Amino acid sequence: MGKKVAYVFIRDPEYGWRPAIQESVQGSKAIVTVPEYKDEQSMMSDGGRAKKGQQGEVNLKDYHAEVLPLQNVDHNGNIQEFADMVKLPYLHEAGILYNLKKRHIMGKPYTRTGDIVIAVNPFQWFTDLYTENQRKHYSNKLVWEGGEKDPREGLEPHVYEVSSLAYKGLAFHGLDQSILVSGESGAGKTETVKIAMNHMASVQAGPQKMDLLYGDDAGDAQLDPVVQRVVDSNPLLEAFGNASTRRNDNSSRFGKYLQLQFDNKNKGGLVSAANSNCRLAGSKCEVYLLEKNRVTVHDPEERTYHIFYQILAAPEDVKTGFWDKLRGTNRDSFKYIGPSATKKVEGLSDEEHFDNTVKILDLVNVHGLKLRMLMRAICVVLQSGNITFGP
Repeated sequence: MGKKVAYVFIRDPEYGWRPAIQESVQGSKAIVTVPEYKDEQSMMSDGGRAKKGQQGEVNLKDYHAEVLPLQNVDHNGNIQEFADMVKLPYLHEAGILYNLKKRHIMGKPYTRTGDIVIAVNPFQWFTDLYTENQRKHYSNKLVWEGGEKDPREGLEPHVYEVSSLAYKGLAFHGLDQSILVSGESGAGKTETVKIAMNHMASVQAGPQKMDLLYGDDAGDAQLDPVVQRVVDSNPLLEAFGNASTRRNDNSSRFGKYLQLQFDNKNKGGLVSAANSNCRLAGSKCEVYLLEKNRVTVHDPEERTYHIFYQILAAPEDVKTGFWDKLRGTNRDSFKYIGPSATKKVEGLSDEEHFDNTVKILDLVNVHGLKLRMLMRAICVVLQSGNITFGP
């Protein structure tokens, strides 16, 4: 029997992990005090200064090495927040989650783990993180300023560091670069890709002076023309590859491989800090793993692909121009579609999205007869769900 007070985490069926105070250890059992918090938001490593709950007994055999994971706290029991989680004194699942939570509460959506940048979607736009001065700052520090030590030292984690270092590897070393953006539905993958692409396009301008007077107003700088074309194609990809799910009204049900093509005129891949000859020249986009089964069946609280709803929401004269049998039809007219509580996607109605889809199709030379044939093919899919077979 031994007494050893420590700040630990214990498993919780509702919250996954929650802070606790280990009072003593008795063989394979630990006596812990679990502080009570009014809600999950306020649950944090705070030295147990919240109202204490009842003591309980924890079976150490349910934990790795029969030891409760320790909290990353100072001598007062307050959580220590780390920008790079490689530096966490105690690296385990609970420690990672509570470090991310602390940074999220502090308005810091990015956290580094070695070469990996973790982004926690704040579901709000932090203007100060994406100003033109911020772009220049990360570009200058990570690409154009020399030094033997890790250039990320002293910099807050940011998606800009990924794009900066990718450009540096391409321009300085002549090596192809890959950036993998992954996450669950609604995590912010599409927005992250857009931010990274635009920053990579801006890095090619070379070392830039900070604008101390107007920097904070420069966050809405125009996209690079090549990146702008990639972004402009998104409505088309989303119409045929996105759907409303329980967690996200505009969820990508496919993977995208975006290739930015740079013309590197620096022989041997060398580039000076005064001039960059590695320039963005074009782009290429490939899609894969389309969720085909969603065409014929979907969760009652979800939708199939946007394009079906867009056609049905189009003006009568437009949709009957594709197929006269669409006159007077709506979502309930087709078994593959059915009713839906979703009225708008990203602030626009299905009819408004249809107009955007047609405009983008026109930009890629799909109009007139080509457009009619495409829409009729979609109508065939709609109607096929209404076919019944007798005995």
